[in-house]
Amino acid sequence: MHCKERDANDCWFYYTYAVNNNTEKVVHVVETPECPSGPDIIPIVAGVVAGIVLIGLALLLIWKLLMIIHDRREFAKFEKEKMNAKWDTGENPIYKSAVTTVVNPKYEGK
Repeated sequence: MHCKERDANDCWFYYTYAVNNNTEKVVHVVETPECPSGPDIIPIVAGVVAGIVLIGLALLLIWKLLMIIHDRREFAKFEKEKMNAKWDTGENPIYKSAVTTVVNPKYEGK
């Protein structure tokens, strides 16, 4: 009869046993047990790092898109308010020029 059991190290070992002539018991054990290998760490770490980077990029793109939409709305609001201005946009009545022109009466263009 073929049997398979797990030991304390989580390895599988195989054995066969038989009874010959109702008196002799024969057990044959395979000497090298099959131990499962641990998970491959590199793909797991690479997947986690790639996932974090992609989530970060997605969040940055969403934030940038929201800022573009917000800026366009604010600019349109500003342009609308500028068009509806009720004041004269030509000159400021409080502004006085810093340039002064003085005519010298003694100078005759010489």
